Amino acid sequence: MTQPYSTLPSRATLKPTPFRVDVPETDLSDFKQLLRLSKVGPETYENLRTDRVFGLNHKWFSTTKAHWETSYDWRACEERINSFPNYTASIKDDDGAPFTVHFAALFSERADAVPLVLLHGWPGSFLEFLGMLDILKKKYTPKDLPYHVIVPSLPGYAFSTGPPLDKDWTGEDTARIIHKLLVALGFGSGYVTQGGDIGSFISRILAAKYDECKAMHRASTTAGIRRRLDDADRPSQ
Repeated sequence: MTQPYSTLPSRATLKPTPFRVDVPETDLSDFKQLLRLSKVGPETYENLRTDRVFGLNHKWFSTTKAHWETSYDWRACEERINSFPNYTASIKDDDGAPFTVHFAALFSERADAVPLVLLHGWPGSFLEFLGMLDILKKKYTPKDLPYHVIVPSLPGYAFSTGPPLDKDWTGEDTARIIHKLLVALGFGSGYVTQGGDIGSFISRILAAKYDECKAMHRASTTAGIRRRLDDADRPSQ
């Protein structure tokens, strides 16, 4: 049965492979065993503070570890991921090197739908945008969705191929692979991009280098906001 929101644009030159997340039970068991064997450090003056001046406090870390050991349900997470169309696509770099790029998507059936690519940050993944995909699914049907929404796993993240080991992989390299993916999906006449953290850098590169990128939005990082606040607090010279 065809999954809703999975009809590719007619201009697509690439036929991505449908993808389902299904982590082997042995991998989950290994992870849980490693988690059980991992020790939480002793209480100290620094990690007992609740203002987190010195980082995570002991209570938070212990509670979080216990949650992952006894309560977290990865299979429920998989079910949520698989409720959206997911794909892998083989993209050839300029030198012919193949990349497998994973992405989740909501494809619209509207001829005038705007292609929108959402790029995650670090440490993060495509999971950052599942809440947005939920909202769009509840508000629109495939026939009236105003966007084609593409949420890739950047190279080296989640289910996408990692960067090569024989070169210094940069943001421009990642942007090139993402651009090739979008063009192959039929968006060579134009697309819009949004990103946060590392995704914001990739968005800016796409907008600067490729005419097909018609607009971009970057989310401010916490570090960037903090720097601006620090600058505002400094007395003028």
